Amino acid sequence: MGAARVRAIVAVLILIISINAGADGEDGTELFIVGDSDARGPFWIQFTCELDSCQDMELVIWADGSQYTITDSHSVEWSGLIGEEVSWELHGSLSLDAGDFVMSSIIGNPSDIVEGTDLPDLVPSPGQLGDWTSISATSTCQLNRCDHDEFLSEGASFLGVLDSSADDDAILIEGDVGDVIKISNIESSEGASIEYWSRSDSKILIGSISSDGSDRVYLDYPENAELWVRVVHSDESDFSTYRFDIVRYDDESEGPMGEELGNPWPYEFPLVGNSTKHDIYRGHISSNDQSGDSLLISSGAKIKLRVICQFTEEASLEILLHDLHGEIEQIIESSQGCPSYVNTTGSTIGVEFRINSEEVMGWDIEIIFPDEGDGVLIGDAPDLLWLETGPSEFWDVLTPGSTSYSGNLGVGDRIDIHPFEITDLNGSKVMVRSDIESPVTYQIQSLSQESWQILNYTNGSEISVPLGTHAIRVEGLSPVVGEIGYEFYIVYLGEDIPDDGEYQDLSHLFTNFYLLIGGLMLLPLAVVLWWNRSGVFKRSISQSDFDIHGLHRLDLLRERLSTSSNGLEDSPEEIVKALKMLGDSSWENVLSDLGKPSLRHMTEQIEICSWIIPESEFLVLGIRTFEYRWELSALSVSSPEGSIVSIEKVSPDHMFDNMEVFLDSMEPGTKRFLRLEIGGSPSLIELEVSGLIAGEPVAAVPREALVFGKND
Repeated sequence: MGAARVRAIVAVLILIISINAGADGEDGTELFIVGDSDARGPFWIQFTCELDSCQDMELVIWADGSQYTITDSHSVEWSGLIGEEVSWELHGSLSLDAGDFVMSSIIGNPSDIVEGTDLPDLVPSPGQLGDWTSISATSTCQLNRCDHDEFLSEGASFLGVLDSSADDDAILIEGDVGDVIKISNIESSEGASIEYWSRSDSKILIGSISSDGSDRVYLDYPENAELWVRVVHSDESDFSTYRFDIVRYDDESEGPMGEELGNPWPYEFPLVGNSTKHDIYRGHISSNDQSGDSLLISSGAKIKLRVICQFTEEASLEILLHDLHGEIEQIIESSQGCPSYVNTTGSTIGVEFRINSEEVMGWDIEIIFPDEGDGVLIGDAPDLLWLETGPSEFWDVLTPGSTSYSGNLGVGDRIDIHPFEITDLNGSKVMVRSDIESPVTYQIQSLSQESWQILNYTNGSEISVPLGTHAIRVEGLSPVVGEIGYEFYIVYLGEDIPDDGEYQDLSHLFTNFYLLIGGLMLLPLAVVLWWNRSGVFKRSISQSDFDIHGLHRLDLLRERLSTSSNGLEDSPEEIVKALKMLGDSSWENVLSDLGKPSLRHMTEQIEICSWIIPESEFLVLGIRTFEYRWELSALSVSSPEGSIVSIEKVSPDHMFDNMEVFLDSMEPGTKRFLRLEIGGSPSLIELEVSGLIAGEPVAAVPREALVFGKND
C-alpha cells in the first residue's frame, strides 16, 4: 500500500458513489454506479465485468458539457482532458449486481503535479539549455518524524498524458549525490514504462520500470549529473493518461539534527519514540554510502522488545545494547534480518541497530514495547539508588499528587526504586497510599542533594522531605515466588511551613499550683507507707529469686560468643551449643544478660531482637513466636541505602541463599537464636521475617534499621 491507496481514499471523498438496488431504467436496465469529479486535467475511468459477460453494460460520461456513451459486455472505458467537471453513470442488466464490476481510474487530486505544457519527448542532449520542468519531491518522513498516514502521502504524484503514439514525456528530478529516489505506483490507461537517465557530459540510460511490472524502484542520484525520467508508450495507442509517485530522500536531512545519518550512532542521546506502544523508524542507504546507517532507540531495562525489520535489498545488521554506565554490548553480529525479540538487561538504556548494504535500499524497523512498565518507565525500575552524579535519563521522576503509579516485581526483581521531586521551597509533607492489597512494602527515603545518602526514611507513613529529588523504595515481601503487581499514590500533604512564632516562659506563674497538686498526690502514698513500714524496711533481696544455674549458663554463652575467644571460628559446635543455651534459657534472662538489643520489634504474632557482636561482622538474632504457628518462614536482610549485603554463614546450620535464611516452621511459643555472618559493606541493615499464618502471608518488618559496621 502507498500513495495509490491514498489516492483511492481521496477518490472516495471526491466521488459520490451509490449502489441502487431498485433503480430501473425505461429500457429494462438498472443504474448501478454514479459519480462525479471537478478535478481538471487528464482523466480515465474503466469498468470491467468480473463475469464471463455482463449483458447491457453501458458507461455514460458527461464531460465539459458533452455526453459520451460506451457499451460492451466485458469492459467499458473513457479517457480525455477535463477542463471543468466530469460525471458518469454505469448501467447494466437487471440480472447483474454492483459487485460484478471492477473500477479502475486515473482521476486528478488537488495535491497532484499535473502536466501543464507538453514535455520534451527526449532527455535533452548534453550542453543543451532550456527551462525544463522539474519535480522536487523531498520527503520529511525519515526516522520516526511522521505517522503512518503521512508516510503514505509523502513525496509527489505526477499526472500527465501522452497525446499520440509519437509523444513521450521527459522530466527532470531534483537532487544530488547521496540522495535516494523512489519511483512507484505507475498507472497508465494504455500501458506505459518509465526510463531513468543520467545526464551530464553524456546521456546514460540507467534502467526502466513498467506499469505492468514491479511496483517500485530505488535509485541512486548520479554523481555530478542530473537524473531524468522519461514516460514512454508501451503500445501504439494514440492517447494515454498516466500517473506515477516519486519521492526524494535527501541524505543531508536524514539524521535527527538535519544531517546524514552516521554509523555507528554519533549522537549523545537516543531517539525517543512518539508512541508508548510502538514506533516505525525508516531510512535509506545509497550505494555510495560505505558506512551505512545506525539507529539508537531509547529502551527500558529487563523488557522483551518485539522487533520487525524490512529491507528492500540484502543488508547486514548488527544489534547492540547501550547501558547506564556507557558500556556497549553486541548481541547480534552480521545478521541478514532481525530477531523476533530483543531482551534488554537490568541497566539497558538504548538498543542500537547498525545497517550496511552494498546496494541502494530502503529499511523499516518497527519496535513494539511491552504494555506495562514500572512507574512511568517502559521497563523495569532500577534496584539500587543512583550514583553520586544523581539520577540520569534512566529514571523518570514522579510527582506527588493524584496520579497513581504502578509496577511489577518478580523472581530476581524484588526491589524497585522510583525518584520523586519536591518543588516547595520549604519542603513538603508526603506519604504513600495504596488502594490495592499487594505483598510489598513502601519506603519513603529523604536524600541528601549532594551525596545522595539517605538522611531519613519511613515505611510509607507521613514524612517531611526538603526541596529536591528523593526516592520511593518498593520491595516485595519474602518469599517472592511469582510476578507481583503494585500500585501507589504519593500523597501531597502540603508545604512544610516552619513555625517562626516567639514563645515566652510563663511556668513561674504556676509554681505554687504545682507544689499544692504534688503534695495532694503524694499524700495517699505516705499513708500506705506508714501502714506497711515494718515490711518495707525489713525486706531483703534473696539470692533464691534468681536462677543461679541460668546465670552461669548465660555467662558461659557470653564468653563463647565474644570475639576474644580464639577458637570461635575453629569450633562451630561451640557456637551451636552456645545458641542452644539461649533457647533453653528464659527470654527475660537472655535480654537481661546480653544487654539491651541493638534492635527490638514486637507484633501480635512475633518478637524479633538482634545484638551486634562488637568488632566483628556477626550479629546474633533472637526470634520468639506467640500463639500462632508460622509456616514457610524465612528471614531476609537488605540495606535501605542500596549497599551490597549478603549472608555468608549461619549458625546453627540453616538453608540460606544470599540475602535470605529459610526458617521452615515455627510452633507457637518457639524461641530461636541464630548467629549470622554478614558480607558486603552495609552501614545499615534491615531485617524482615515472613511466612504463612493459617495460610495467609504475613511479615514482620522493624521500622528501624540496624546500624552495622565493623568497629575500628
